[in-house]
Amino acid sequence: MLELMALAGLLVAGLAVAAVVGVVLLICKIVIWAVLLPFRLLFKLLWIPFGLATGALGLAAGAVVVPIVLTVGLAVAVLGAIAAVLALIIPVIPFLLLGLVVWAFMRKSPVTA
Repeated sequence: MLELMALAGLLVAGLAVAAVVGVVLLICKIVIWAVLLPFRLLFKLLWIPFGLATGALGLAAGAVVVPIVLTVGLAVAVLGAIAAVLALIIPVIPFLLLGLVVWAFMRKSPVTA
């Protein structure tokens, strides 16, 4: 029992050390973030023209590619619908042929004059 209490004490001490280290690192992060904030803002302001140019090129590329993608998607959807209909119809063919054979044998023959 004494060993478990010692282990619990070690666990609490380890968690306390981890909490202290975490708080120190948090304070360091806040200080570094506050010191570098003006540089980050400057770089973001300098990045605006490049971002706008990249966005314009992406918009132009999207305007060219979207009709092609929609056409291909429509073709795939039509082929998928045809495949689904065939997948439902093909298993019915043997029963349909069997019904036609039974109908051929069971129908009344025309009366000869």
